[in-house]
Amino acid sequence: MHHFRDIKYKRPDMEEFTSSVRDLRLKLMTATDEETATSVILQYEKLVSDFDTQYALCNILHDLDTSDDFYTDELEFFDEASANASELAAAMLSSLLNCPCADILKEKYGDMIFKKAVNQKETISKEIIDELIKESSLENDYSQIQSEASIEFGGENLNLSLLAPHLESLDRNVRKEAHKALDAYYAGKRETFDKIYDDMVKVRTEAAQKLGYENFVELGYKRMERYDYTREDVAKFREDILKYIVPITVEIRNLQKERLGVDELMFYDLPALFKKGNPVPIVPGEGYERVVGNFFEKIFEVDPSFFDILSENGFTDLLSRPNKATGGYCMYLEDYAIPFIFMNGNGTADDVATIVHEGGHAYAAIKSAEVSPFVECLSPTLETCEIHSTSMEFLSYPYMDMFYGDKADQYRQLHMTQALLFLPYGCMVDEFQHIVYDSPDMKPEERHAAWKALEEKYQPFIKYDEDHPFHAMGGAWMKKDHIFTTPFYYIDYCLAHICALQLWDESLEDPASALSKYNSLCEAGGVDTFLNLISAAGIKSPFDTDVIKKIAYSCCKFLEL
Repeated sequence: MHHFRDIKYKRPDMEEFTSSVRDLRLKLMTATDEETATSVILQYEKLVSDFDTQYALCNILHDLDTSDDFYTDELEFFDEASANASELAAAMLSSLLNCPCADILKEKYGDMIFKKAVNQKETISKEIIDELIKESSLENDYSQIQSEASIEFGGENLNLSLLAPHLESLDRNVRKEAHKALDAYYAGKRETFDKIYDDMVKVRTEAAQKLGYENFVELGYKRMERYDYTREDVAKFREDILKYIVPITVEIRNLQKERLGVDELMFYDLPALFKKGNPVPIVPGEGYERVVGNFFEKIFEVDPSFFDILSENGFTDLLSRPNKATGGYCMYLEDYAIPFIFMNGNGTADDVATIVHEGGHAYAAIKSAEVSPFVECLSPTLETCEIHSTSMEFLSYPYMDMFYGDKADQYRQLHMTQALLFLPYGCMVDEFQHIVYDSPDMKPEERHAAWKALEEKYQPFIKYDEDHPFHAMGGAWMKKDHIFTTPFYYIDYCLAHICALQLWDESLEDPASALSKYNSLCEAGGVDTFLNLISAAGIKSPFDTDVIKKIAYSCCKFLEL
């Protein structure tokens, strides 16, 4: 296996890439037999894999050290290169639809790649290349600013990840001041972020209208590859969460107020769910790799675990530090069939959930590495991907003593509580984006007002004070990078939570069956649509109201509410 340090970045030659794809496209358009068409397809897929690998590698190397101007400049190259590559891909897959032996290929490979071909044809064209380039550049601008955040607190300059532990401090004054510092940071960036987002909304709307859509909402859904559900289904899902989950979260916050012994639960109290502080891992940061590897050995009964192998070969980077990008992800290097796990461990309970979450993504990527000759079908659409990761969080419950010792039960209570609290928040993010893109000419202050109204709807327990004016006026959405960089993605986490909670619920009685269903889903990769994949694995649709009601009951029982 390659070591990560031995994988060298090389900027793709876009002239050569373009010429090769156009040549292969011509060959595919005239291919009259399966053998020729398959040979052309495999050559094309190798080109795509090479390009995707270098793009992913560039992102990783940039995020490991955001002060390195070389990779910042390379990401600017990819702003244009990825837009052009997408247009070439759409043209190539369009030729697949119309090639003389399309029916034979569909019978051999299944129809998912053909669904994707139609979708790409409807979402990408050379007419919107300029918009795609500008959109990518704006996304990078937002991410770069976030990664460079420097917030003065406690005599130190901290980035967003390193400030996070103070936001849930046991000392109420400390967490209040930490939230005040965070509020001041975003207040200082408000004008910049308003401008970036306003430009994003306009350029995405312009792209949608050039493609014949009324606004970006329909294009956004197609970009997210929602083949078997609609915005009406999502709206109904949000209503179900509002009806069956929000009342539970209100009760959780009432109990939290009593537990903390405060007269009024303020927004800076919200992260502190326990009077003696949220549980933190007993494992020091430098020990994460070893214990996580041991966890995956135990749950899958394989020694060494896939995580051990990734870690030993440099494909994990888990701890926060200066000049490291924020957040966490699993990035797949297609040429090597190896995932890279990136996160910002800071000593909080989020560390363990994030490691396990990204580990779930990595495990699924490995399990489906050979499921299709099409790079496009190795991984499913994103709501299914998030089941891979989120399910692993819940299925890890029996092993949490490895991370928390005698506080393991407290962690399980915390994690389940946060899962329920997340569902309304995720729906709020989703509804906000529908409002924004349905009315793209909204002024920045109108967007902030819309967010504030949604907070009152989905999080009626939030109370601000005069020390946190940015949050109080409806600015908290600016903290959520998905709103800027991946529109309409966030509801996928909510759909995945309902699916993952079904597996957790089953695991209470039959852990082997739940793990078997999980493995089936991972092994299927992206060869079918969301609802078909989960049905084949034995998971019910999250759009079924009865499913949400049952999950609400099981979670309340677990938390003894």
